[in-house]
Amino acid sequence: MEYKYYTLDMAKRGSVKKVLKSLIVYGSLILATYAFAENFRTHSTQIIELENTLEKKSAEASINDSIAVKLPEDSTFIQGIELNIKVPKVITEWRDCVAWSLYSSISPEPEAKKIDYSGVRAETGTFESLSLTVLVPLEKNNTIKKDVYSYMAEFLNSKEDGFIFLRFQLVMKGVSSEIMESKFTVTAKPIFIDKGIVSLKTLTEDGNTPESYSVFLDGNQVDAEKISAGGILTDTGEHTLNIVSTSYRNEMRTITVEQAKITEVDLTLRDVKPVIRIAAPEKAKVFFDSKEFEAPVEPFSTTQGDHTVKFLIGDYEIVRSVTVFNGRNYNISIVMEAQIEETEE
Repeated sequence: MEYKYYTLDMAKRGSVKKVLKSLIVYGSLILATYAFAENFRTHSTQIIELENTLEKKSAEASINDSIAVKLPEDSTFIQGIELNIKVPKVITEWRDCVAWSLYSSISPEPEAKKIDYSGVRAETGTFESLSLTVLVPLEKNNTIKKDVYSYMAEFLNSKEDGFIFLRFQLVMKGVSSEIMESKFTVTAKPIFIDKGIVSLKTLTEDGNTPESYSVFLDGNQVDAEKISAGGILTDTGEHTLNIVSTSYRNEMRTITVEQAKITEVDLTLRDVKPVIRIAAPEKAKVFFDSKEFEAPVEPFSTTQGDHTVKFLIGDYEIVRSVTVFNGRNYNISIVMEAQIEETEE
């Protein structure tokens, strides 16, 4: 019987060795991902505090450091966080030597001087290039667009915690001092929803709080108390805002809502009673019903219905009847004409 022996050349041996090493690294990371809360220690915790703007903020971290990205107090507009990690070249040459991990349920709350934590590993991976972008959804129903250049993490319920926790971890022994001294640069920025808030503030002409009224946004009735208190969330773009009331004149405004911004609408609600404006020559006496005015007459409101207006200019008197309706303005003035006739004499 003839036996045949097969051997691998050195290049193939290296490939197999690399594959085996990767399997060991990824296997350990996967087991950690599906484990319950784990206790761990970091060398230091770097803090990035985000605001409700598109401004990016960065921090540096070494191997075995952690970064806590703190969310703004009001994260209404934020549906996710984009993390861009600049990776040292030496680490990409040994891509399985360092892992990154995202954690949930971190305790205690991260601070710069704290190093001991407990948490559940939610996402993990290693580095294959000089840059890694991780998209972290903070809302289950989000509109974050995934692309071939980014890693889309699973939904991370970090809004309740108020922060995202990122950890760098050495997963290979015997690495060089160059690797241990290298630093990552992590840049974070919010990913906003494509919505804004409409807020309404109303006063009467005398500066008081108006009585009840109805509010319509694009023809749909909305909660008047809610839009006046904290505002309501709506899509970006142009909208029509209507105020309807039996006590005040109806108002309509066209507004433009911008992404992740509050659009404040200030309205002065005018009384629904008819407004009368009377134009008369100086020293003329004006009577509206039984009330006497002297020219010039300031605009005034009256009741809906029939009224009588009288002008007295010396011995000249003009009397007219007028019917007025709520929500309308009326201008009343004297029209005097000079008649010219040609005669034969």
